[in-house]
Amino acid sequence: MARDGGSAIDAAIAAILCVGIHNAMSCGIGGGHFLTYYQRNTAHVYTILAREMAPKNASENMFVSANISSQHGGMSIGIPGEIKGLYEAWKLGGKLPWSDLFQPAIKLCKEGFKVGRSLASAINATVRFYNNYTNLRELVTNPFTNTYYKEGDIMKRPKLAATLEIIAKEGPDAFYNGSLSENITRDIQDAGGIITKEDLSSYTAVIKEPLNITLHDQSLVFSPPPPSSGAVYLFILNILSGYNFTERSISTDKDAILFWHRVVEGFKHAYSLRTQIADDAVESESFKQYIKELIQNMTSLEYGQLKRLKIDDNITFGTDYYEPKFGSRDDHGTSHLSVLGPNGDAVAITSTINLFFGSKVVGSRTGIIFNDEMDDFSTPNTTNAFGVPASPANFIKPGKRPLSSMSPSIIIDSKGEVRLVVGASGGTLITTASALITMETLWLKWGIKQAIDYPRIHHQLVPQRIDIDEGFPQIIIDGLKAKGHNITMKPSADSRVQGILQRSKGDIYAYSDYRKFGAPDGY
Repeated sequence: MARDGGSAIDAAIAAILCVGIHNAMSCGIGGGHFLTYYQRNTAHVYTILAREMAPKNASENMFVSANISSQHGGMSIGIPGEIKGLYEAWKLGGKLPWSDLFQPAIKLCKEGFKVGRSLASAINATVRFYNNYTNLRELVTNPFTNTYYKEGDIMKRPKLAATLEIIAKEGPDAFYNGSLSENITRDIQDAGGIITKEDLSSYTAVIKEPLNITLHDQSLVFSPPPPSSGAVYLFILNILSGYNFTERSISTDKDAILFWHRVVEGFKHAYSLRTQIADDAVESESFKQYIKELIQNMTSLEYGQLKRLKIDDNITFGTDYYEPKFGSRDDHGTSHLSVLGPNGDAVAITSTINLFFGSKVVGSRTGIIFNDEMDDFSTPNTTNAFGVPASPANFIKPGKRPLSSMSPSIIIDSKGEVRLVVGASGGTLITTASALITMETLWLKWGIKQAIDYPRIHHQLVPQRIDIDEGFPQIIIDGLKAKGHNITMKPSADSRVQGILQRSKGDIYAYSDYRKFGAPDGY
C-alpha cells in the first residue's frame, strides 16, 4: 500500500483484512478491534474502540441458564465492530480510496490462499463442534478431498469475497444500515441470535484520546482506554519504571533474579485492578467517575510508587496482599498487527472474534464468521475456575462492550519519533507479553527478535502461580522459588507478539512471533 502512495492506516486496514482471511479462526469482519494511531506531522495519538457491543435485547442474566452458551451459537454473538472501526481509522489517516484497501483480501478469497499451520491446527482443534455447526464444517472441508483442510491446501471464500466487494463499493453503511444488513441479521437469527437491524444501525466505533504514561527515560507510552486493558499494560510499566532498569539490571544471576521477581510482583499488582476496569459508556455517572479515578491512579507516578513500595525484594505474598476484588472471564484468540510508515506514522491494531472460529456461526448468506464476544462479559452468581466471584463492573448491559485484554500500544521518544509499536494475541497473557517486550527492548536494550523469541514469564494474580516457558534460565527459576513463588512450566508461550523497534530514526527492526508462524514485511 505504501508503494502505491498509501499511508500507515491504509496498510493496516488492508493487512488486517487479509489477516482475517489467513487467520480466520482468530479475527475477521465478524469481530472487532482496538486501534492506536500516531500521526507524526501533528504529534497526535488517537485510539479507536471498535469492540463488539451487547445487543438491545441482551440482559445481565441471559447466560445464567446452563442451556444457553456464551461461547458458541447465535446468543454468543456481539454486534460486530470491525468494519465501522476500520472506516473511522480510514477517515483519520487514509489516503487511498476505501475500495482499494479491500482488493488484496477479495483476491485471496476468490483465488485462494495456502492454509497456514495455525489455521490448520485450529481446524483440527474445533472438530467437536462441526456436527452442530454445518456451515462451519462446510467452510473447513476441502471440496476436492472431502477432508478438513490441512496445512498447504488451497482454501477459497467466495461468499465472503462477495460480501467484501459490497462493503468495498458501498462503504460501511452496507454492513450496518444498507444492502447487507438484512442478510447479516438473518444469518445471526437463523442461529438463534438476538441481534437486529436496529442493533447494527445503532453501532458506533468510538475515537478516544489514549491513556499515556511517561517512562523514566522520558519515552511516552500510549494505549487505548477501557474496555481494553491498556490501563493494565501501562500500570505494569508505571510500577516498574521507578526501578530505573537498564541492561545492568540483569548483569549477574543475583541481579537477574531480583529483576524478574520485581517484574512478577508488578504483574500481580496490576492484575489486582484489572477486574475493576470496564466499559462505562452506558453506566451511571457515579460509575463513570469511579472508572475515571481508577484510570487516573493507574497512570499516575504517585500511585505507581505506592504499589512499588509494597514490593518486597525478598518474598512474594498470597493473593489477598494485592487486594483483588473480583474475577473476570479469560478472553482468548486474537491477531495483532504493527505498522510504521515512511513518514513516521504508526498503527497498532489488535483484532479478534474471541475463541477459535468465534461463535462457530458462519453466515450462509454472507460467509462471515461471527464472534462470541458475549462470553467476555461476566455473569452474576458465578465464580471462575479459581473460586473468585464475577465482576459486577463487567456484567452485561445493552450497548455495553465487554472487558478485553487487548492493548495495542505505541511508544515515542521525547523528539516525537516512534520507538516501539507493539501488541499481542493470547487473551489474558496479552498485557504481560506486551509489557515484557517493552521492558526488554527499551530498558534492557535487547533487539526486537531477541525479546520476542525469549521465553516468557506470566502472572495474573489468580491462579497464584508464575507460568514460565521452557528454556527460561533454571538459576532464575530456582531463585524465584526461593522467594516463595509457585512455578508452572509451559512448553511455549501462549501469547504471540508482533513488534517494530526503531532505535534511531530510520534504524528500524520488525519481527513477527515465530510461535504463530508469521513474518514481517516492508520496503
